[in-house]
Amino acid sequence: MEKVKDMEKVRFQVLGYRNFKKKADGKPLTVLTAFYQCTPQDNERGSFGCKYTDFFLPDDKVGTLQPSCIGQEFIHQYGINGFGSPALEDFSFKEWKA
Repeated sequence: MEKVKDMEKVRFQVLGYRNFKKKADGKPLTVLTAFYQCTPQDNERGSFGCKYTDFFLPDDKVGTLQPSCIGQEFIHQYGINGFGSPALEDFSFKEWKA
């Protein structure tokens, strides 16, 4: 959960997304890819500049993204899933301001 708290302080800008079907069972999935500036903690571990991460969208949001979200700020909201792990519950977008 510590990593999630650190990520809440970071601003994410959308690079793109992809819709696909899971090979095992054909379940549709959407993954959003966003980048962010390295944090001081990243710098301490030798990472500088920008990094990217993938967010798997909640089942009720799969397939809902539009190309207009690219370049926007991605604001995520996490909760705890049934296994006690952090899971993306909801999200929104707003205009990216440098």
